[in-house]
Amino acid sequence: MLATVIVIIVVMGMKYFWDYNGEMKQAEREMLEKAQIITEQQKALWEFMAINQRKINYDLDGNLEYKFLSCSTVAMGVGAMLAAETDYRLKPTNTNYRNILNAPDAFEAEGIVHLKQFPSTTEYWVIDDTAGKQVFRYMTPLTIDKFCLDCHGEPKGEIDISGYAKEGLKVGEFAGALSLTMPMDIYMENMHDSQRSNAFFFFLLIVVCITCIYFLVTKMVTSSLGELEHAVSKVGAGQWDINLKGLKAKGEIRRLTNHFQSMTEQLKDLYTNLELKVEQRTDDLEKANLILKKHQNELEQMNLRLEETNVHKSEFLAVMSHELRTPLTSIIAFTELLLVDMPPKSENKLHILEDIQTNSQILLRLINNILDLAKIEAGKDQLNLEIVDMQDIIVLVESVITTLAKSKEIDLSVHVDSDVPLTKADPEKIRRIIENLAGNAVKFTDPGGRVEISVQYDPSSNEIILLVNDNGIGIKEDAQKYIFEKFTQADSSSSRKYGGTGLGLSLAKELVELHQGWIKVESQYGGGSRFIVGIPVQNLD
Repeated sequence: MLATVIVIIVVMGMKYFWDYNGEMKQAEREMLEKAQIITEQQKALWEFMAINQRKINYDLDGNLEYKFLSCSTVAMGVGAMLAAETDYRLKPTNTNYRNILNAPDAFEAEGIVHLKQFPSTTEYWVIDDTAGKQVFRYMTPLTIDKFCLDCHGEPKGEIDISGYAKEGLKVGEFAGALSLTMPMDIYMENMHDSQRSNAFFFFLLIVVCITCIYFLVTKMVTSSLGELEHAVSKVGAGQWDINLKGLKAKGEIRRLTNHFQSMTEQLKDLYTNLELKVEQRTDDLEKANLILKKHQNELEQMNLRLEETNVHKSEFLAVMSHELRTPLTSIIAFTELLLVDMPPKSENKLHILEDIQTNSQILLRLINNILDLAKIEAGKDQLNLEIVDMQDIIVLVESVITTLAKSKEIDLSVHVDSDVPLTKADPEKIRRIIENLAGNAVKFTDPGGRVEISVQYDPSSNEIILLVNDNGIGIKEDAQKYIFEKFTQADSSSSRKYGGTGLGLSLAKELVELHQGWIKVESQYGGGSRFIVGIPVQNLD
Protein backbone atom coordinates (compact mmCIF):
# COMPACT_ATOMS: atom_id res chain seq x y z
CA MET A 1 0.00 0.00 0.00
CA LEU A 2 2.86 2.35 0.82
CA ALA A 3 4.41 1.73 -2.59
CA THR A 4 1.06 2.31 -4.28
CA VAL A 5 0.51 5.55 -2.36
CA ILE A 6 4.00 6.75 -3.31
CA VAL A 7 3.34 5.98 -6.98
CA ILE A 8 -0.01 7.79 -6.88
CA ILE A 9 1.55 10.80 -5.14
CA VAL A 10 4.34 10.98 -7.70
CA VAL A 11 2.00 10.63 -10.70
CA MET A 12 -0.62 13.03 -9.35
CA GLY A 13 2.10 15.49 -8.29
CA MET A 14 3.44 15.42 -11.83
CA LYS A 15 -0.11 15.98 -13.14
CA TYR A 16 -0.64 18.82 -10.65
CA PHE A 17 2.44 20.68 -11.81
CA TRP A 18 1.65 19.88 -15.44
CA ASP A 19 -1.85 21.34 -15.08
CA TYR A 20 -0.54 24.33 -13.15
CA ASN A 21 2.02 25.15 -15.83
CA GLY A 22 -0.58 24.62 -18.55
CA GLU A 23 -3.07 26.93 -16.86
CA MET A 24 -0.37 29.56 -16.32
CA LYS A 25 0.59 29.40 -19.97
CA GLN A 26 -3.07 29.59 -21.02
CA ALA A 27 -3.63 32.59 -18.74
CA GLU A 28 -0.51 34.23 -20.14
CA ARG A 29 -1.72 33.66 -23.72
CA GLU A 30 -5.15 35.12 -22.91
CA MET A 31 -3.68 38.12 -21.11
CA LEU A 32 -1.28 38.69 -24.01
CA GLU A 33 -4.10 38.57 -26.53
CA LYS A 34 -6.19 41.00 -24.47
CA ALA A 35 -3.22 43.33 -24.05
CA GLN A 36 -2.60 43.31 -27.80
CA ILE A 37 -6.22 44.24 -28.51
CA ILE A 38 -6.28 47.07 -25.94
CA THR A 39 -2.98 48.57 -27.04
CA GLU A 40 -3.90 48.30 -30.72
CA GLN A 41 -7.13 50.15 -29.98
CA GLN A 42 -5.13 52.82 -28.15
CA LYS A 43 -2.71 53.07 -31.07
CA ALA A 44 -5.61 53.41 -33.50
CA LEU A 45 -7.08 56.21 -31.36
CA TRP A 46 -3.64 57.87 -31.20
CA GLU A 47 -3.24 57.62 -34.97
CA PHE A 48 -6.76 58.98 -35.54
CA MET A 49 -6.01 61.98 -33.35
CA ALA A 50 -2.70 62.55 -35.13
CA ILE A 51 -4.34 62.45 -38.55
CA ASN A 52 -7.07 64.96 -37.50
CA GLN A 53 -4.87 67.39 -35.57
CA ARG A 54 -5.15 70.04 -38.32
CA LYS A 55 -8.94 69.72 -38.47
CA ILE A 56 -9.15 70.05 -34.69
CA ASN A 57 -6.76 72.97 -34.22
CA TYR A 58 -7.64 75.10 -37.32
CA ASP A 59 -10.95 76.85 -38.08
CA LEU A 60 -12.69 76.96 -41.46
CA ASP A 61 -10.71 80.00 -42.50
CA GLY A 62 -7.38 78.20 -41.86
CA ASN A 63 -6.54 80.09 -38.68
CA LEU A 64 -4.79 78.21 -35.82
CA GLU A 65 -7.02 77.72 -32.83
CA TYR A 66 -5.33 75.16 -30.51
CA LYS A 67 -7.96 73.04 -28.70
CA PHE A 68 -5.51 71.27 -26.32
CA LEU A 69 -6.50 67.86 -27.77
CA SER A 70 -3.09 66.52 -28.69
CA CYS A 71 -2.49 62.81 -29.23
CA SER A 72 -0.81 62.31 -25.88
CA THR A 73 -3.52 64.29 -24.06
CA VAL A 74 -6.24 62.08 -25.50
CA ALA A 75 -4.21 58.93 -24.76
CA MET A 76 -3.69 60.02 -21.17
CA GLY A 77 -7.38 60.88 -20.83
CA VAL A 78 -8.49 57.51 -22.17
CA GLY A 79 -6.05 55.77 -19.83
CA ALA A 80 -7.35 57.77 -16.85
CA MET A 81 -10.97 56.90 -17.72
CA LEU A 82 -10.08 53.23 -18.09
CA ALA A 83 -8.31 53.25 -14.72
CA ALA A 84 -11.29 54.95 -13.06
CA GLU A 85 -13.71 52.27 -14.25
CA THR A 86 -11.40 49.20 -13.94
CA ASP A 87 -8.11 48.05 -12.41
CA TYR A 88 -6.41 48.43 -15.77
CA ARG A 89 -3.61 50.99 -16.15
CA LEU A 90 -2.75 52.31 -19.62
CA LYS A 91 -0.33 55.13 -20.41
CA PRO A 92 2.25 56.25 -22.95
CA THR A 93 5.74 56.48 -21.50
CA ASN A 94 9.30 57.34 -22.50
CA THR A 95 12.52 58.19 -20.78
CA ASN A 96 12.35 61.63 -22.50
CA TYR A 97 8.82 62.60 -21.37
CA ARG A 98 6.90 65.91 -21.51
CA ASN A 99 4.44 65.18 -18.69
CA ILE A 100 5.48 63.79 -15.31
CA LEU A 101 2.53 61.38 -15.55
CA ASN A 102 4.34 59.74 -18.50
CA ALA A 103 7.48 59.03 -16.44
CA PRO A 104 8.42 55.32 -16.59
CA ASP A 105 8.68 53.08 -13.53
CA ALA A 106 11.38 50.42 -13.13
CA PHE A 107 9.66 47.83 -15.37
CA GLU A 108 8.81 50.43 -18.02
CA ALA A 109 12.37 51.79 -18.03
CA GLU A 110 13.71 48.25 -18.53
CA GLY A 111 11.14 47.65 -21.31
CA ILE A 112 12.09 50.88 -23.10
CA VAL A 113 15.76 49.87 -23.06
CA HIS A 114 14.85 46.44 -24.45
CA LEU A 115 12.65 47.86 -27.23
CA LYS A 116 15.35 50.34 -28.23
CA GLN A 117 18.04 47.67 -28.20
CA PHE A 118 15.97 45.28 -30.34
CA PRO A 119 14.03 47.44 -32.86
CA SER A 120 12.39 44.37 -34.43
CA THR A 121 10.66 43.54 -31.12
CA THR A 122 6.95 44.40 -31.21
CA GLU A 123 6.08 43.71 -27.56
CA TYR A 124 7.57 43.18 -24.11
CA TRP A 125 5.71 41.63 -21.15
CA VAL A 126 6.12 39.94 -17.77
CA ILE A 127 3.97 38.60 -14.91
CA ASP A 128 4.79 40.66 -11.83
CA ASP A 129 3.64 41.16 -8.22
CA THR A 130 2.19 44.58 -7.40
CA ALA A 131 0.86 45.28 -3.90
CA GLY A 132 0.77 41.53 -3.19
CA LYS A 133 -1.25 40.71 -6.34
CA GLN A 134 -0.16 39.24 -9.62
CA VAL A 135 -0.52 41.56 -12.61
CA PHE A 136 0.31 41.32 -16.31
CA ARG A 137 2.66 44.09 -17.46
CA TYR A 138 2.74 44.70 -21.23
CA MET A 139 4.53 47.21 -23.44
CA THR A 140 4.45 47.87 -27.19
CA PRO A 141 6.62 50.44 -29.05
CA LEU A 142 5.40 53.71 -30.60
CA THR A 143 7.05 55.03 -33.76
CA ILE A 144 7.00 58.41 -35.51
CA ASP A 145 4.89 58.76 -38.66
CA LYS A 146 4.41 61.82 -40.89
CA PHE A 147 1.47 63.10 -38.79
CA CYS A 148 3.66 63.26 -35.69
CA LEU A 149 6.29 65.53 -37.21
CA ASP A 150 4.32 68.76 -36.48
CA CYS A 151 4.92 68.26 -32.75
CA HIS A 152 7.97 65.99 -32.57
CA GLY A 153 9.88 66.58 -35.81
CA GLU A 154 12.47 69.10 -36.89
CA PRO A 155 13.83 71.58 -36.31
CA LYS A 156 14.85 70.31 -32.92
CA GLY A 157 14.14 72.73 -30.08
CA GLU A 158 11.43 74.69 -31.92
CA ILE A 159 8.27 75.23 -29.84
CA ASP A 160 5.25 73.33 -31.19
CA ILE A 161 1.60 74.40 -30.93
CA SER A 162 1.26 72.72 -27.51
CA GLY A 163 4.12 74.80 -26.09
CA TYR A 164 6.79 72.07 -25.91
CA ALA A 165 10.15 71.97 -27.68
CA LYS A 166 10.30 69.58 -30.62
CA GLU A 167 12.57 66.51 -30.25
CA GLY A 168 13.81 66.55 -33.87
CA LEU A 169 12.60 62.99 -34.56
CA LYS A 170 12.19 61.49 -38.04
CA VAL A 171 9.67 59.12 -39.55
CA GLY A 172 10.13 55.56 -38.25
CA GLU A 173 12.15 56.50 -35.16
CA PHE A 174 11.30 55.26 -31.65
CA ALA A 175 8.89 57.62 -29.88
CA GLY A 176 8.21 55.74 -26.64
CA ALA A 177 5.91 52.86 -25.70
CA LEU A 178 2.39 52.12 -24.55
CA SER A 179 2.43 50.51 -21.08
CA LEU A 180 -0.53 48.40 -19.96
CA THR A 181 -1.03 46.86 -16.52
CA MET A 182 -3.84 44.27 -16.21
CA PRO A 183 -4.93 42.42 -13.02
CA MET A 184 -4.89 38.60 -13.00
CA ASP A 185 -7.24 38.05 -10.04
CA ILE A 186 -9.87 36.17 -12.04
CA TYR A 187 -7.34 33.89 -13.67
CA MET A 188 -5.52 33.17 -10.39
CA GLU A 189 -8.82 32.46 -8.59
CA ASN A 190 -9.80 30.00 -11.31
CA MET A 191 -6.40 28.32 -11.05
CA HIS A 192 -6.70 28.06 -7.26
CA ASP A 193 -10.20 26.56 -7.57
CA SER A 194 -8.82 24.01 -10.04
CA GLN A 195 -5.93 23.19 -7.71
CA ARG A 196 -8.25 22.71 -4.74
CA SER A 197 -10.46 20.46 -6.81
CA ASN A 198 -7.48 18.40 -7.95
CA ALA A 199 -6.19 18.13 -4.37
CA PHE A 200 -9.58 16.92 -3.11
CA PHE A 201 -9.91 14.22 -5.78
CA PHE A 202 -6.25 13.37 -5.28
CA PHE A 203 -6.87 12.70 -1.57
CA LEU A 204 -10.07 10.81 -2.37
CA LEU A 205 -8.19 8.61 -4.89
CA ILE A 206 -5.55 7.70 -2.30
CA VAL A 207 -8.20 6.76 0.30
CA VAL A 208 -10.16 4.64 -2.19
CA CYS A 209 -7.01 2.88 -3.45
CA ILE A 210 -5.76 2.11 0.07
CA THR A 211 -9.19 0.80 1.13
CA CYS A 212 -9.55 -1.43 -1.95
CA ILE A 213 -5.98 -2.75 -1.67
CA TYR A 214 -6.46 -3.50 2.02
CA PHE A 215 -9.64 -5.53 1.53
CA LEU A 216 -8.32 -7.33 -1.55
CA VAL A 217 -5.01 -8.23 0.14
CA THR A 218 -6.81 -9.36 3.31
CA LYS A 219 -9.19 -11.60 1.41
CA MET A 220 -6.88 -12.97 -1.29
CA VAL A 221 -3.45 -12.99 0.38
CA THR A 222 -3.27 -12.41 4.12
CA SER A 223 -5.79 -15.04 5.24
CA SER A 224 -4.26 -17.67 2.93
CA LEU A 225 -0.73 -16.84 4.06
CA GLY A 226 -1.87 -17.06 7.68
CA GLU A 227 -3.02 -20.64 7.19
CA LEU A 228 0.19 -21.43 5.31
CA GLU A 229 2.23 -19.91 8.14
CA HIS A 230 0.43 -22.11 10.67
CA ALA A 231 1.23 -25.18 8.56
CA VAL A 232 4.89 -24.16 8.30
CA SER A 233 5.12 -23.80 12.09
CA LYS A 234 3.72 -27.33 12.50
CA VAL A 235 6.34 -28.70 10.09
CA GLY A 236 9.01 -26.82 12.04
CA ALA A 237 7.82 -28.56 15.20
CA GLY A 238 8.23 -31.96 13.54
CA GLN A 239 4.59 -32.62 12.62
CA TRP A 240 4.76 -33.96 9.10
CA ASP A 241 1.12 -34.99 8.71
CA ILE A 242 -0.43 -31.84 7.28
CA ASN A 243 -2.97 -31.36 4.49
CA LEU A 244 -3.21 -28.02 2.66
CA LYS A 245 -5.45 -29.18 -0.18
CA GLY A 246 -8.48 -27.46 1.37
CA LEU A 247 -6.72 -24.07 1.62
CA LYS A 248 -8.70 -21.34 -0.13
CA ALA A 249 -6.14 -19.64 -2.31
CA LYS A 250 -5.55 -18.78 -5.94
CA GLY A 251 -2.72 -17.93 -8.27
CA GLU A 252 0.81 -17.85 -6.90
CA ILE A 253 -0.28 -18.65 -3.30
CA ARG A 254 -2.08 -21.77 -4.53
CA ARG A 255 1.01 -22.90 -6.43
CA LEU A 256 3.20 -22.08 -3.43
CA THR A 257 0.90 -24.18 -1.22
CA ASN A 258 1.13 -27.13 -3.62
CA HIS A 259 4.92 -26.90 -3.71
CA PHE A 260 5.04 -26.73 0.08
CA GLN A 261 2.77 -29.77 0.37
CA SER A 262 5.03 -31.69 -2.02
CA MET A 263 8.15 -30.55 -0.15
CA THR A 264 6.65 -31.66 3.17
CA GLU A 265 5.98 -35.14 1.83
CA GLN A 266 9.53 -35.39 0.49
CA LEU A 267 10.95 -34.20 3.82
CA LYS A 268 8.90 -36.84 5.58
CA ASP A 269 10.41 -39.55 3.38
CA LEU A 270 13.90 -38.12 3.80
CA TYR A 271 13.57 -37.90 7.58
CA THR A 272 12.32 -41.48 7.76
CA ASN A 273 15.38 -42.78 5.89
CA LEU A 274 17.83 -40.23 7.30
CA GLU A 275 19.36 -42.41 10.04
CA LEU A 276 20.01 -45.26 7.63
CA LYS A 277 21.66 -42.90 5.14
CA VAL A 278 23.77 -41.30 7.88
CA GLU A 279 25.01 -44.71 8.98
CA GLN A 280 25.88 -45.61 5.39
CA ARG A 281 27.72 -42.31 4.88
CA THR A 282 29.64 -42.86 8.13
CA ASP A 283 30.83 -46.27 6.92
CA ASP A 284 31.86 -44.75 3.59
CA LEU A 285 33.81 -42.01 5.36
CA GLU A 286 35.64 -44.50 7.57
CA LYS A 287 36.66 -46.51 4.50
CA ALA A 288 37.78 -43.34 2.73
CA ASN A 289 39.84 -42.33 5.79
CA LEU A 290 41.58 -45.71 5.82
CA ILE A 291 42.44 -45.34 2.14
CA LEU A 292 43.75 -41.79 2.75
CA LYS A 293 45.92 -42.96 5.66
CA LYS A 294 47.33 -45.73 3.49
CA HIS A 295 48.15 -43.24 0.73
CA GLN A 296 49.64 -40.86 3.29
CA ASN A 297 51.98 -43.58 4.58
CA GLU A 298 53.00 -44.40 1.03
CA LEU A 299 53.75 -40.73 0.31
CA GLU A 300 55.80 -40.42 3.50
CA GLN A 301 57.86 -43.45 2.51
CA MET A 302 58.33 -42.05 -0.96
CA ASN A 303 59.44 -38.68 0.46
CA LEU A 304 61.99 -40.42 2.67
CA ARG A 305 63.38 -42.30 -0.33
CA LEU A 306 63.51 -39.04 -2.34
CA GLU A 307 65.38 -37.30 0.45
CA GLU A 308 67.86 -40.15 0.68
CA THR A 309 68.28 -40.09 -3.11
CA ASN A 310 68.86 -36.34 -3.04
CA VAL A 311 71.47 -36.67 -0.30
CA HIS A 312 73.25 -39.46 -2.20
CA LYS A 313 73.15 -37.36 -5.36
CA SER A 314 74.64 -34.35 -3.60
CA GLU A 315 77.34 -36.48 -1.97
CA PHE A 316 78.11 -38.13 -5.30
CA LEU A 317 78.40 -34.76 -7.06
CA ALA A 318 80.59 -33.42 -4.28
CA VAL A 319 82.93 -36.43 -4.44
CA MET A 320 83.08 -36.48 -8.22
CA SER A 321 83.66 -32.71 -8.40
CA HIS A 322 86.46 -32.98 -5.86
CA GLU A 323 88.08 -35.89 -7.71
CA LEU A 324 87.82 -34.05 -11.03
CA ARG A 325 89.07 -30.74 -9.68
CA THR A 326 92.38 -32.21 -8.40
CA PRO A 327 93.74 -33.47 -11.77
CA LEU A 328 92.25 -30.43 -13.56
CA THR A 329 94.18 -28.11 -11.23
CA SER A 330 97.34 -30.00 -12.10
CA ILE A 331 96.62 -29.59 -15.82
CA ILE A 332 96.21 -25.84 -15.39
CA ALA A 333 99.42 -25.61 -13.35
CA PHE A 334 101.48 -27.63 -15.87
CA THR A 335 100.01 -25.54 -18.71
CA GLU A 336 101.08 -22.34 -17.02
CA LEU A 337 104.59 -23.77 -16.55
CA LEU A 338 104.75 -24.75 -20.21
CA LEU A 339 103.59 -21.27 -21.22
CA VAL A 340 106.36 -19.73 -19.15
CA ASP A 341 109.07 -21.96 -20.71
CA MET A 342 107.66 -21.86 -24.26
CA PRO A 343 110.01 -20.21 -26.79
CA PRO A 344 108.54 -17.07 -28.38
CA LYS A 345 108.79 -18.51 -31.87
CA SER A 346 106.51 -21.50 -31.16
CA GLU A 347 103.30 -19.57 -31.90
CA ASN A 348 101.27 -22.63 -32.88
CA LYS A 349 102.12 -24.51 -29.67
CA LEU A 350 101.63 -21.33 -27.66
CA HIS A 351 98.13 -20.96 -29.08
CA ILE A 352 97.33 -24.60 -28.28
CA LEU A 353 98.54 -24.21 -24.68
CA GLU A 354 96.49 -21.03 -24.25
CA ASP A 355 93.39 -22.87 -25.50
CA ILE A 356 94.11 -25.68 -23.05
CA GLN A 357 94.49 -23.16 -20.24
CA THR A 358 91.28 -21.27 -21.13
CA ASN A 359 89.14 -24.39 -21.50
CA SER A 360 90.62 -25.88 -18.34
CA GLN A 361 89.67 -22.78 -16.39
CA ILE A 362 86.13 -22.93 -17.84
CA LEU A 363 85.89 -26.61 -16.89
CA LEU A 364 87.25 -25.84 -13.42
CA ARG A 365 84.59 -23.18 -12.88
CA LEU A 366 81.87 -25.61 -13.95
CA ILE A 367 83.17 -28.23 -11.53
CA ASN A 368 83.41 -25.65 -8.74
CA ASN A 369 79.82 -24.61 -9.42
CA ILE A 370 78.61 -28.21 -9.20
CA LEU A 371 80.59 -28.78 -5.98
CA ASP A 372 79.28 -25.61 -4.33
CA LEU A 373 75.67 -26.33 -5.29
CA ALA A 374 76.02 -29.86 -3.97
CA LYS A 375 77.31 -28.52 -0.66
CA ILE A 376 74.49 -25.99 -0.43
CA GLU A 377 71.82 -28.62 -1.15
CA ALA A 378 73.39 -30.96 1.39
CA GLY A 379 73.36 -28.13 3.95
CA LYS A 380 77.11 -28.34 4.45
CA ASP A 381 78.12 -25.01 2.98
CA GLN A 382 78.82 -22.26 5.50
CA LEU A 383 80.26 -18.77 5.35
CA ASN A 384 83.85 -18.21 6.45
CA LEU A 385 83.53 -14.59 7.44
CA GLU A 386 86.61 -12.39 7.17
CA ILE A 387 87.30 -8.68 6.84
CA VAL A 388 87.07 -8.13 3.09
CA ASP A 389 88.36 -5.35 0.87
CA MET A 390 86.40 -5.40 -2.39
CA GLN A 391 89.41 -3.99 -4.25
CA ASP A 392 91.40 -7.18 -3.50
CA ILE A 393 88.58 -9.44 -4.67
CA ILE A 394 88.09 -7.48 -7.89
CA VAL A 395 91.82 -7.81 -8.66
CA LEU A 396 91.57 -11.62 -8.36
CA VAL A 397 88.48 -11.71 -10.60
CA GLU A 398 90.15 -9.46 -13.15
CA SER A 399 93.18 -11.77 -13.44
CA VAL A 400 90.89 -14.71 -14.32
CA ILE A 401 88.39 -12.92 -16.57
CA THR A 402 91.05 -11.01 -18.52
CA THR A 403 92.26 -14.21 -20.22
CA LEU A 404 88.69 -15.07 -21.31
CA ALA A 405 88.08 -11.51 -22.52
CA LYS A 406 91.29 -11.36 -24.53
CA SER A 407 90.50 -14.67 -26.25
CA LYS A 408 87.25 -13.03 -27.61
CA GLU A 409 88.83 -9.58 -28.10
CA ILE A 410 86.37 -8.08 -25.58
CA ASP A 411 87.12 -4.78 -23.83
CA LEU A 412 87.08 -5.44 -20.06
CA SER A 413 86.95 -2.49 -17.61
CA VAL A 414 86.97 -2.71 -13.80
CA HIS A 415 86.25 0.07 -11.28
CA VAL A 416 85.83 0.22 -7.49
CA ASP A 417 84.56 3.45 -5.90
CA SER A 418 86.80 4.94 -3.23
CA ASP A 419 83.99 5.13 -0.64
CA VAL A 420 83.29 1.36 -0.65
CA PRO A 421 83.84 0.30 3.01
CA LEU A 422 85.41 -2.84 4.42
CA THR A 423 82.92 -5.51 5.47
CA LYS A 424 82.72 -9.01 6.89
CA ALA A 425 82.03 -11.62 4.21
CA ASP A 426 83.30 -14.87 2.73
CA PRO A 427 85.92 -13.59 0.22
CA GLU A 428 85.98 -16.82 -1.80
CA LYS A 429 82.20 -16.82 -2.26
CA ILE A 430 82.12 -13.11 -3.14
CA ARG A 431 84.82 -13.79 -5.71
CA ARG A 432 82.77 -16.71 -7.12
CA ILE A 433 79.68 -14.45 -7.42
CA ILE A 434 81.50 -11.78 -9.42
CA GLU A 435 83.47 -14.34 -11.44
CA ASN A 436 80.32 -16.23 -12.48
CA LEU A 437 78.50 -13.03 -13.49
CA ALA A 438 81.54 -11.69 -15.37
CA GLY A 439 82.18 -15.07 -17.04
CA ASN A 440 78.56 -15.14 -18.24
CA ALA A 441 78.89 -11.59 -19.55
CA VAL A 442 82.00 -12.52 -21.55
CA LYS A 443 80.39 -15.71 -22.84
CA PHE A 444 77.26 -13.98 -24.16
CA THR A 445 79.07 -10.95 -25.65
CA ASP A 446 80.23 -11.10 -29.25
CA PRO A 447 83.89 -10.36 -30.15
CA GLY A 448 84.67 -6.65 -30.04
CA GLY A 449 82.08 -6.06 -27.33
CA ARG A 450 82.41 -4.50 -23.87
CA VAL A 451 82.11 -5.81 -20.31
CA GLU A 452 82.19 -3.54 -17.24
CA ILE A 453 82.61 -4.59 -13.60
CA SER A 454 82.04 -1.92 -10.96
CA VAL A 455 81.59 -1.78 -7.17
CA GLN A 456 79.65 1.03 -5.42
CA TYR A 457 78.37 1.84 -1.95
CA ASP A 458 74.73 2.80 -1.20
CA PRO A 459 74.67 4.63 2.18
CA SER A 460 70.84 4.79 2.24
CA SER A 461 70.56 0.99 2.49
CA ASN A 462 74.13 0.40 3.84
CA GLU A 463 74.85 -2.06 1.03
CA ILE A 464 77.73 -2.77 -1.32
CA ILE A 465 76.39 -2.79 -4.89
CA LEU A 466 78.12 -5.05 -7.44
CA LEU A 467 77.33 -4.31 -11.11
CA VAL A 468 78.27 -6.34 -14.18
CA ASN A 469 77.28 -4.70 -17.51
CA ASP A 470 77.70 -5.98 -21.04
CA ASN A 471 76.49 -5.07 -24.52
CA GLY A 472 75.92 -8.69 -25.51
CA ILE A 473 72.88 -10.49 -26.87
CA GLY A 474 70.64 -9.63 -23.90
CA ILE A 475 67.88 -11.77 -22.37
CA LYS A 476 64.27 -12.06 -23.53
CA GLU A 477 61.71 -10.69 -21.08
CA ASP A 478 59.89 -14.01 -20.65
CA ALA A 479 63.21 -15.80 -19.95
CA GLN A 480 64.23 -13.37 -17.16
CA LYS A 481 61.78 -15.04 -14.78
CA TYR A 482 63.66 -18.34 -14.57
CA ILE A 483 67.33 -17.68 -15.48
CA PHE A 484 68.33 -18.03 -11.79
CA GLU A 485 66.97 -21.59 -11.64
CA LYS A 486 69.35 -24.59 -11.68
CA PHE A 487 70.30 -26.08 -15.06
CA THR A 488 68.39 -23.32 -16.87
CA GLN A 489 69.50 -21.06 -19.71
CA ALA A 490 67.64 -18.38 -21.67
CA ASP A 491 68.23 -20.50 -24.81
CA SER A 492 67.67 -24.13 -23.82
CA SER A 493 67.20 -25.55 -27.31
CA SER A 494 69.42 -28.35 -28.57
CA SER A 495 70.81 -26.04 -31.26
CA ARG A 496 71.77 -23.21 -28.94
CA LYS A 497 74.88 -21.23 -29.81
CA TYR A 498 76.33 -20.88 -26.28
CA GLY A 499 77.27 -23.84 -24.12
CA GLY A 500 77.19 -24.24 -20.36
CA THR A 501 75.28 -26.12 -17.65
CA GLY A 502 73.09 -23.25 -16.51
CA LEU A 503 74.52 -23.37 -12.96
CA GLY A 504 76.44 -20.07 -12.89
CA LEU A 505 73.52 -17.72 -12.17
CA SER A 506 71.85 -20.23 -9.87
CA LEU A 507 75.04 -20.57 -7.81
CA ALA A 508 75.51 -16.78 -7.75
CA LYS A 509 71.98 -16.38 -6.39
CA GLU A 510 72.55 -19.04 -3.70
CA LEU A 511 75.84 -17.46 -2.61
CA VAL A 512 74.29 -13.95 -2.52
CA GLU A 513 71.41 -15.19 -0.38
CA LEU A 514 73.92 -16.86 2.01
CA HIS A 515 75.18 -13.30 2.63
CA GLN A 516 71.55 -12.08 3.20
CA GLY A 517 71.79 -10.12 -0.05
CA TRP A 518 69.79 -9.87 -3.28
CA ILE A 519 70.37 -10.14 -7.02
CA LYS A 520 68.38 -8.94 -10.02
CA VAL A 521 68.78 -8.50 -13.77
CA GLU A 522 67.93 -5.65 -16.14
CA SER A 523 68.10 -6.63 -19.79
CA GLN A 524 66.67 -5.96 -23.23
CA TYR A 525 66.91 -8.60 -25.89
CA GLY A 526 69.60 -7.51 -28.33
CA GLY A 527 70.64 -4.59 -26.12
CA GLY A 528 72.90 -6.09 -23.46
CA SER A 529 72.35 -7.01 -19.81
CA ARG A 530 73.05 -5.61 -16.35
CA PHE A 531 73.27 -7.82 -13.26
CA ILE A 532 73.00 -6.00 -9.93
CA VAL A 533 73.93 -7.56 -6.56
CA GLY A 534 73.36 -6.01 -3.14
CA ILE A 535 75.50 -7.26 -0.18
CA PRO A 536 74.68 -5.80 3.28
CA VAL A 537 77.69 -4.24 5.04
CA GLN A 538 78.50 -6.20 8.24
CA ASN A 539 80.11 -4.67 11.33
CA LEU A 540 83.83 -5.39 11.69
CA ASP A 541 83.50 -6.18 15.43
